[in-house]
Amino acid sequence: MLRYSRLVLFLSLLVSATGFAQDASTGAIRGVVSDASGGRIPNASVAFVSAATGFRYLATTGTDGRFALDLLPPGEYSGRVEAQGMSPQVVQHLRVEVGGGVTVEFKLVVAGVKETVTVSGEPPLVETQPSAVSAVVDERVIQELPLNGRRFTDLALLTPGVTQDPRGLTSSANGDLSFGGIRGFQSSYLVDGADNNNAFFSQARGRYRAPYQFSNEVVQEFRVSSNTYGAELGRAGGAVVNVVTKSGSNHFHGTGFAYLRNSALDAQHPFMTFKPKDQQTQFGGTFGGPLKRNRAFFYAGYDQHVFHVPNVVRFLDGSSVLVPKKGAEPLHHGDYEESDKAQVFAAAAQLSTMAGNFPARMLGNTAFFKVDFSLTPRNQLTARVNTSRYYGVNNVFLDPTSPLTSFATSDNGEEQVTTQSGSLALTSALSGKLTPVSFARRPFDRLYYQLADCHSRAQFKYQWAVVH
Repeated sequence: MLRYSRLVLFLSLLVSATGFAQDASTGAIRGVVSDASGGRIPNASVAFVSAATGFRYLATTGTDGRFALDLLPPGEYSGRVEAQGMSPQVVQHLRVEVGGGVTVEFKLVVAGVKETVTVSGEPPLVETQPSAVSAVVDERVIQELPLNGRRFTDLALLTPGVTQDPRGLTSSANGDLSFGGIRGFQSSYLVDGADNNNAFFSQARGRYRAPYQFSNEVVQEFRVSSNTYGAELGRAGGAVVNVVTKSGSNHFHGTGFAYLRNSALDAQHPFMTFKPKDQQTQFGGTFGGPLKRNRAFFYAGYDQHVFHVPNVVRFLDGSSVLVPKKGAEPLHHGDYEESDKAQVFAAAAQLSTMAGNFPARMLGNTAFFKVDFSLTPRNQLTARVNTSRYYGVNNVFLDPTSPLTSFATSDNGEEQVTTQSGSLALTSALSGKLTPVSFARRPFDRLYYQLADCHSRAQFKYQWAVVH
């Protein structure tokens, strides 16, 4: 009996876990099907189709007329509901966002002599991302808003309660992102549901000194959850930035871009007497489409970043030559006394050689490739590989928003950040039915358990990364 009780407990936990399954990189559609009088309709067939890939996701309503489809890739869907003796109903343009869910209500009418299909252009839906304090930055924002440097995570500054952590304002990072006043290293980053954190520096993988690891062109959308998020995100005292990448579709589609920023178009720095020459160039593109229509898709992208800027080293007073000054005796002794004048002037001359204009370079690129397969109507496989290469000279204490610095080149140096990452995810829809089973050692000692109409989805992920 103890063994059977453990089995029952395990199955109960399994049902409760899968009934509300939702992965960090996916969304969900849940709803109810009823008739015109409000009565629930059991055993109704529910089908939702991805507008981009044509993948079909199926469910059947339970005895209470409810259905649930979890672990759905973010995107646009259309749905259809059918029930015996009822006219089918179709909904279109249903948007599923990363880390969120929607609830939709279907009301079917009795079919007449001739079947009719009810099409709902704007289905009544409700956002069902409860307790979490979160906001979604969608594809339109990522593509259309101007962004210096094109690091998509900077767009998180558009969400409430997000600022740049001033204690992280070094190099090209422009500071870690601070959520709700909590230090930036307390945040967590997920890409397609897989961990994307650098455990050594407590930052996004690739370190912030690399301009980015993923190009804007391959990011579909991301959700910033800054408080009371679910346990599936976890491991963060600050916020969770949950990113989902793009996939191919049934249509071949490509993009190309090129950006140029030149000092000839910039104003002179207010604390400088000249305008140093600098130039930023970013270019790349994407291409995706079907390998087999409605079954297999690919998506690839490349992004190159060339950043040539001067490193203008000045002393704290703004000068490039250090001249020691003798103070008014006896209240102020100044920088030197007569006895050590020669030694102080010699040191000042040596320090003056460290000021001046020095070149700084940041060169980076990132490549992305992703394939999606519909193995069966209940099994989808996704594989992704991403590489990032970054090299910098004289950029350790370089702020790209200002070429002026008080750090000599002796405090600068070279950096090389190389990152390879990949993930493999299998999403399967599980269904089953167990009839009542009884176990007895004595006539009055019986245990009944029934698992009926169990429909759920499970996702298995494997992820690897190499960083040096």
